[in-house]
Amino acid sequence: MGSDPNFRLKAFAVIAGVLGVFLVTFVAQRAWYWLKTRRREDVDTSRVEPIVDFGLLGLGAIIIWLSVEGLLLSISMTPFKVQSFERQKIAEIEVGMMNTETNKLTLLYYPVDEAGNRQTAFQVLVFTTGQNLEIEVELMRWRGLWEWLGERGFYQVNSLVGYEKGRMISNPGRLDAFDKAKAPRPESVAAYLFLRGSEFPKDRTSCTEGAVFEVFLDSATVEVVPKGE
Repeated sequence: MGSDPNFRLKAFAVIAGVLGVFLVTFVAQRAWYWLKTRRREDVDTSRVEPIVDFGLLGLGAIIIWLSVEGLLLSISMTPFKVQSFERQKIAEIEVGMMNTETNKLTLLYYPVDEAGNRQTAFQVLVFTTGQNLEIEVELMRWRGLWEWLGERGFYQVNSLVGYEKGRMISNPGRLDAFDKAKAPRPESVAAYLFLRGSEFPKDRTSCTEGAVFEVFLDSATVEVVPKGE
């Protein structure tokens, strides 16, 4: 359970699926018994109540459908990282090269492990322009009624770009380095039912060549600070 942040959602979906199957089976059994015994005088035939039976049948089908949607949601949330209960370090950013004449800026992004150490195997190289950097994170949290399914939210780094003079830098023809690795937010009925709308907190800071920054995330904000401060 501790290693799977979606364990409760999966367990809830399975239990709901069992309940839905039970309701559908119960109605099917009643209908089958009625069909088999309705013409027999020696058997006390159960009376079919269309409103109740069709209501239970529809309810069971809806519960099964939501159960499947819940399981699919738990799978689609796998690429997202789980927020900590406290402020946590999620990445390091190193300014690799900064050319003030051409305004070119090269950034190296490193996600970190639970101990806060760089994961160099997952380095992302970002070519952009500007004298500042901006990082944006996508946050997804449970709706209040369903917080017990996971308690914590999910996040992923949405973008890392240059920023200058009050505007974000956009290089023609440049594909954001995070686009390939970025997972799309689930758009299923279960996602709408269980999750709030995404939030996109961001932070900016000025750059100097060779500088290293740490990226921290709390419940609702992201902060970029020079390493060691």
